[in-house]
Parts: sequence; structure tokens; C-alpha cells
Amino acid sequence: MANEQQSDFWSGPGGQSWVDNQTQMDTMLQPLGDAALELLNLKNARHVMDIGCGTGTTTINIAKELSAGGSVTGADLSEPMIEFARQRLLDEGISNAEFVTSDLQEDELQPEMYDAAFSRFGVMFFDQSVKGFANIRSAMKPNSPIAFVCWQSPSHNLWHSAAMAVAKEFIEMPAAQDPRAPGPFAFAEPDYVNSILVDAEFKRVSLTPHEQEVELFSGQTVRAASENFARINPVIGSYISSVDDSAAATFFDALADTLSSYHKDNALRFPSATWLVTATA
Repeated sequence: MANEQQSDFWSGPGGQSWVDNQTQMDTMLQPLGDAALELLNLKNARHVMDIGCGTGTTTINIAKELSAGGSVTGADLSEPMIEFARQRLLDEGISNAEFVTSDLQEDELQPEMYDAAFSRFGVMFFDQSVKGFANIRSAMKPNSPIAFVCWQSPSHNLWHSAAMAVAKEFIEMPAAQDPRAPGPFAFAEPDYVNSILVDAEFKRVSLTPHEQEVELFSGQTVRAASENFARINPVIGSYISSVDDSAAATFFDALADTLSSYHKDNALRFPSATWLVTATA
């Protein structure tokens, strides 16, 4: 089954951890998503697609930005995240947004339905990226824009590389990992991202580097932040789920020791590096 591993993680404990830490994750990611969203002119958009919408913050923000008559659909693999996002619509009384549980790589989409598409870190998890983007393009009107943000290499994102250095002391990692395998950093190489979009028949592809400090788990001790941080990482989260409480606590302590140098003003603070990507269907 295509995307089975991603589906299992995001609809299982991984997705639930993101729901549990929704506010904290949005604090980290929203400024980066906003930088990409600013590259889309949504003033006259009638129907927007939010790819990998997660717990729904980006979709809700787009809904509030649209002019009268405009609507947005947020799509994600994760059942717990979509369920949480739908409840947010009810709580906030938003009527021009909807959420669907969908694998945008495999599911049949209505042709030429959307006149804009956006994603905040939701496009790097296809196991067949060209197929996924071609499917998305087929659902977009000709000449409509897409914008998304994705991570540069782990070496430029210490929030990940510092934690993974600790993880390697506890977890047996594959000898040679494909840097382009589905995951947060699959789109680290700009030429690779460009080739995917071109092969999916997008036009006018552009990538712009963006650097910004990010904040994680504000108001938490470094030990609590480290535990929550570990649970939202697919590799580390799987390890934590497979060991007993004592072994997990030992890992959390080691991670907290490493992350303590990044714990400032009652939050984890890291430099980040992303690509802001735009193209036209």
C-alpha cells in the first residue's frame, strides 16, 4: 500500500502527539508558514487547497483571509488531526472551511477544482512525490499558484540534528539512509524539489531560502520539553513506544541534557532554515 508507513504514523501515536502539542507546534511553525503564505495572493481565490493541513491552523487562517464567497479545504492523512481540526471549526464558528482525511498522492481528486494551493511542511511525505504533485496539479485550475515551505538540510536545523545525535546513542539507525526518503527533510535539495515539480508539469518554479529562529515548547522545563519533543519525532517516537518507562526516562534525560543549551527564556530556541517554494499549475 502506497504511503502505508506515513499513514500508520500520522493516524497513530504520532498524529495524536501533534494534536496534544498543537499550540506548541503552531508557535514554532506558524511564522515559517506565514512567510510562504505571503507569496500567495488569495484576495480573489474562490477555493484553496491546504495540503497536509494537520490540526487545521493554516486552513483556518486562510479561511479568515479569503474574501466573501471564498472557501478552503484542508486535507491530511491523519485521522486524529483532522478530527481535532473539524472540532476547531465548530468551536470557532467558521463556515468557509472544511477538512477531509485524504491521501493526496493516491486519492482521485476533482479536476480543476482549486485556484490556489498551499502547504506548511505537508508535502515532503509522499513515497512517490511526482505522482503526488501531479495529482494535486490535476485538481488545480490552469495557471493557478501553489506555495509551500519545506525544510533545508538537517545540518541547518539544529532542532532536529541535535536530537538525532542523541537518538543515535540509543537507536540502531540504518547504515545508509536515503536523504530523499519520505520525511521532514526529503526536500532539502533545491534541484530535487525543482525536478519533482517540473516532472509533475508545474511551471515557473522558484525556491527562496529563508532563515528564522523558531521557538518550541514555551513555558515548559527543558525536561518536559524534551519528552514532548521526542514524541513528535517519527523515529524517536517509535523507539519510545517500544521500550519500558525506565528506558524512555533515560532517553528523555539524555535529550534534556543536550537540549539544555538551547533552552532560553523558558523555551527551546533554535535557528531554522527553510525553502519557500512557488510554482504555477
